[in-house]
Amino acid sequence: MNNNNNEQERALKELMALDFKLYDLQLYLNTHPFDREILEKYMDLADEAEETRAEYEEKYGPLKAINAATNTEWTWIKNPWPWERMGE
Repeated sequence: MNNNNNEQERALKELMALDFKLYDLQLYLNTHPFDREILEKYMDLADEAEETRAEYEEKYGPLKAINAATNTEWTWIKNPWPWERMGE
């Protein structure tokens, strides 16, 4: 696996970890809706995940079809799927 694929895999794993943390905090907040400290952590983590996702998609392409639409074309099918690039 070349260095570019290693970087992409690391970036995708980082994003997956952020999403997992967000989901875990979401479950906690479902049962503790007035915990302001955790709510602040959730919001900070959500911002970090959004930034990380935007950086990933800018460098490697969209992760969701909704992010592949532009004003002039549908780019979802242009590039290999994220999992197709991992083995290169």
